[in-house]
Amino acid sequence: MELIPFSLWGDALWCGQEVVREAPHEQAIRSLFPDPIPARGADLDTEADLVPEPHNRFDPRSIAVRVQGKVVGYLPRDDAHRYHPVLSELVAQGLQPQVPCHLWVSEWEPADWVGKDDDGTEFHASVAVALGQPHMLVPVNLPPPGSFHLLPPGSGIVVPGSEVHPEVLAPFFRAEGECWAYATMHAIEEEDSIQDRPRNVVEIRLDDEPVGRLSPRLSAEFLPAVHYLADMRAETAARVAVRGDRTASEVTLYAARSHDLPATWPDGLTRSPVASPQWHYWATKEAN
Repeated sequence: MELIPFSLWGDALWCGQEVVREAPHEQAIRSLFPDPIPARGADLDTEADLVPEPHNRFDPRSIAVRVQGKVVGYLPRDDAHRYHPVLSELVAQGLQPQVPCHLWVSEWEPADWVGKDDDGTEFHASVAVALGQPHMLVPVNLPPPGSFHLLPPGSGIVVPGSEVHPEVLAPFFRAEGECWAYATMHAIEEEDSIQDRPRNVVEIRLDDEPVGRLSPRLSAEFLPAVHYLADMRAETAARVAVRGDRTASEVTLYAARSHDLPATWPDGLTRSPVASPQWHYWATKEAN
């Protein structure tokens, strides 16, 4: 079965997760770089697949890191065991977990160093991936039904008014105190008491339930994208983090403003099935 690529959401902003056992995969790593490797070394920013290996005879909970289909290393044993449940569940759902990956390589002549008389060259490689905490790798709800486009990540914006909707946010509260969720963004009219006329603002909804509205100033930074997708009969989806519990909570929007969208945006609409898929690991996972 061919897996569908799924970029893990996470909360990691840089490639800080160590990847180990690169040495046995030197040839695979070398093939990703020019030959010869520049004297100053070389680096590569790309995407990596995280692949559970249940049939690995040394550790059935190991997680291989693959770049362009080639194994370049593994997650450290303890980390692999922490991430194995959610990554394995994603694969069982037909999804291939992917993360940002940074590779750095260098090569030098040993004779150039004092006390080194060996022939040939020395090769060194390091690999790291951006990987958030296990409970922050996937959204806890399903994507919008029908056509939608997920805005690229952006800097966080606390959604005004979201703290006054505990009854709407209750299904999203988790024992860990936070989770990711799909939200949708909608252009609505509200009365402007100063101008005495309606104005357009962006309303944030979780599973079609309103949880807050952006200010007119912030709304203006997202409305062009929302209107554009609406004209294409598609919804605007975005990542939000829900934090807190029934006593105190907030929703934080992480979405690129319209002026920050790449020139190729949108690069294709996503259609999720009308019948909800069995994303049972996170869609039905409840707090203890």
